[in-house]
Amino acid sequence: MRYPMLRFLRSHIHPAGDFRNANVHDFFAYTPSLRHGFPQLVSSMAYDYILGLMAVGTSDGQVRIFGAENVEWSSTTPRSTPIAHMYFAAGLGTLIVLCSDQSFHKFQIAGDIIERTTATTEDRLKRITCCEMQNVQDPSNARLFIGTITGNIFGLCAASLDFSEVLLFEETILKSINPSKDVERSANQIIVNPTDATQVLIAFSNHIIVHYNLLNSEVLHYWTVQQTITSLAWHVDGEYFICSHSDGSLSTWRIQCMEPVEVCVIPFGPFPCTSINKVRWICASSHPSPIKLYTGGMPRASHGDRYTLTAMRGDKMVVFDFGSAVIDFLVVPSLQNQKDADYKNCLALMVLCEQELVCIDLTDGNWPLLNLPYLQPIHSSQITCVMHYSNIEEHVWKGLIKASEAQNKLSSKCKWPVHAGGNAQTPAPCAATNAEKRQLLITGHEDGTVKFWSTGSVSLRYLLKINTAEEFEGCVSLGSDTDGAKYESESSSIEISSSGASDEDSNEITDWPPFRKVGTYDPFCDDPRLAIQKVCFDVNSGQLAIGGRAGHVIVYDLDDESSAEMTVMRGEYEVTEKSKLPTNINHQALSPRRVPLTYGVGYQPFKINQNRSYLIQLRPAVAITAVASLRSRNLLAFGCEYGFIMCDLRSQVTLISRSLISLKELTDGSTLSRFKSMKKSIRQSFRRKKKVPQDGTHSTEQACSATNDELVEMRPVERQIISRAEASLNVGDPAVSTVRVLRFFHTNILSTASRTDSLWIGTNGGVIFAYAISDDALKPEDVCVLVKEVHLQHRAPVIDFTCATVDGSQIIKGLSGAERLIIYTEEQIKTFVLPTMKATRFRYKFTGVEGSRIRKAQLLTLRSATNRKLYEKFIIVITNQGELFLFSAITIKQYRKIHFTKASDVEGIASAVLSENGEIFFLRPGASEFQRASVSALRHNNLISPLRDSDFPKFNY
Repeated sequence: MRYPMLRFLRSHIHPAGDFRNANVHDFFAYTPSLRHGFPQLVSSMAYDYILGLMAVGTSDGQVRIFGAENVEWSSTTPRSTPIAHMYFAAGLGTLIVLCSDQSFHKFQIAGDIIERTTATTEDRLKRITCCEMQNVQDPSNARLFIGTITGNIFGLCAASLDFSEVLLFEETILKSINPSKDVERSANQIIVNPTDATQVLIAFSNHIIVHYNLLNSEVLHYWTVQQTITSLAWHVDGEYFICSHSDGSLSTWRIQCMEPVEVCVIPFGPFPCTSINKVRWICASSHPSPIKLYTGGMPRASHGDRYTLTAMRGDKMVVFDFGSAVIDFLVVPSLQNQKDADYKNCLALMVLCEQELVCIDLTDGNWPLLNLPYLQPIHSSQITCVMHYSNIEEHVWKGLIKASEAQNKLSSKCKWPVHAGGNAQTPAPCAATNAEKRQLLITGHEDGTVKFWSTGSVSLRYLLKINTAEEFEGCVSLGSDTDGAKYESESSSIEISSSGASDEDSNEITDWPPFRKVGTYDPFCDDPRLAIQKVCFDVNSGQLAIGGRAGHVIVYDLDDESSAEMTVMRGEYEVTEKSKLPTNINHQALSPRRVPLTYGVGYQPFKINQNRSYLIQLRPAVAITAVASLRSRNLLAFGCEYGFIMCDLRSQVTLISRSLISLKELTDGSTLSRFKSMKKSIRQSFRRKKKVPQDGTHSTEQACSATNDELVEMRPVERQIISRAEASLNVGDPAVSTVRVLRFFHTNILSTASRTDSLWIGTNGGVIFAYAISDDALKPEDVCVLVKEVHLQHRAPVIDFTCATVDGSQIIKGLSGAERLIIYTEEQIKTFVLPTMKATRFRYKFTGVEGSRIRKAQLLTLRSATNRKLYEKFIIVITNQGELFLFSAITIKQYRKIHFTKASDVEGIASAVLSENGEIFFLRPGASEFQRASVSALRHNNLISPLRDSDFPKFNY
């Protein structure tokens, strides 16, 4: 009791307390930390089979290296030069990168850092046509073979970056094969023999194959091939090799024979086929027969637009069908003597696509997929909603982990093959480590799915998925226990005969070729009404409320037992009478499914009884704009552009139904987004993009005497903070009646003596409603009583509320003290004393001073970097200009301002979310990766690399 009172007195006598602006650097420091998701513009990949490292490069110069889960490195090329190819010197932790400008760069791993060195320019290289890494017994002698357009081959030492001559076309090749004078001499392929690194196969001019001995500098054999060569691959025994061609054919050769062992065969002929881009010939421990892997080669007319990788084993065949183009693939071998690759017992097949990474387990005869510990395709369906939650209750977290294990039980149990740093000791945990690890990022998607991600460590870990499409008619069900098990087990089988006979009727697209759909990336959505608009998660119970674009709301509860078969009961709630709306409005709701469905352990829809689940449908079926739930009372509140409703889930009774739409909005079509002309909307968008900034962007009215705003010159994006008779909107803005935020608080809304559950509503027109929830009401209509209705003078949209004590702390049950309400609008931060709702002197006229608009706000606690026992309360704000502002939670005084992204990054700003422990997540351009950054000067223990201060990689041979 004494502590809040002292803070209260201190904040009024000396509003800033003992905290000064000079002390901010001890608490606040913006530091970009990690990236989660799949990078855009991927161009190449590489693998170190000794250390267990994988690298991915992009066309914008990003170098990403991965080990075991939570082990990551990142760097960039000079001037972000596009990456063409990457090669690991196995066992050294050395990555050689070839860029599009023909420059070579070495990236050396040392503990948890990565060092970059650029090789000197070599004029003799002319134009580079191919490269291949030669890994030998002594890793320090590894060198990269570089083929050129002149036919000469050079070597680049991985350790020293020194160039040397390996093969001169004029002196060795030309004398041995005597080609015609008009033949091209470029070296197009170099393949090192897996059993003898001193022997290589070289493809010249795409028609001549040379077997070359590096020790003796002599040509052992050569072959001339009529079809254009696209790729070469050794057999694991080093006696045979396979050749792929541009017509989609394959031929097999033996190094001791001049004629092919198997003549050119077009697997998917006789009709014209696409070119085979890459081929590999391996063996897996699951079957003794060798496997041929290749990309492309599909019938051009019927399946030439598919993205495929084909696996052939004797008369068995499967065609892996991906959702995006295949960039590259590699095979993960097992190890002999800790340093020799054993391609006779391959572990996994890793396929890098444009939009995702797919890993297939080769140790299992069914070839199931491996779960990814990183490089998650978070954009498998377009992200439409993002929320972050910290300090999840321990029992809820255990329930989520149990649900995750149940949902992923059919995935491969094989250990992730990229293992570098997996045995490293993690930093000693502090008292709050477990709580720091219990963090959730929840994403809603256009296809109606909601995904849970754990953000409590370096890697973004996928937990589980809820598919709301299962609750509606006509939607394919792949997520339930019954159907999901059927889908995953069937789709993982490779036993498909060459005649096309298969039991995979539900997953096969055609009998021939035998396609098998793999990966999760699917940019297409069958029905845009499935899109998730809003989610609300209860950290104390795990309950999840989901609002959709078609006006539906579904509540899910965590359950540790499977459910019985359940049908859907739909409850309809009318927010405004249809007769009052214009006749041209025709929003169609989704029809609930009619067939019963069972649910496994984890999330299950709210149950009315054992056999019926409850689905809420808003009338008219417009998009949900806000949703909130109160698990202790089974209450649900949801809003739209017409108004809001609160209902009792247990009794299905409407407790509040309020229409906020005015007669003026009904008659003025420009204020409602659903009445806008498409042509007018597009025209306005282009005008906003092209127009020169000028004064008067927003209409203003004469200020009332209470505001005392005397701004002589207004900034281009500024909207003066003044009293307005009504909210001023641009074309395309939501209607003033739109509900922007709903919050349940347990606070002293009625008196300072006791706290009561209450519902707070904020609208786009700057109106705030507060309802007290009664415990002893006899009638449903008496449960909720409107106790406050505040019309803000500046009429700006209400973004969020925070109910806190006077010192900025979150309200804790059982502790009493003075409380206040912090209101964030687009233009201001204002504070009010509860329960009187009297405005305090602590506020900040944001738009009037900064010229920006608030998009997100969060109350947070930051600890001192020099003394963890010291902490201060702050408010952090995100604006529409890509800015972060730091304010005092007590006096609303601005301390810092930084730019976290460009003002033009609309998607990044709209997706940004703030965590209570001082982190920000936002989508990078392309919406396939989250950028993670910290605003705390104190480093988060859970984000420290396991290899920090280690000597990795250090091996003795």
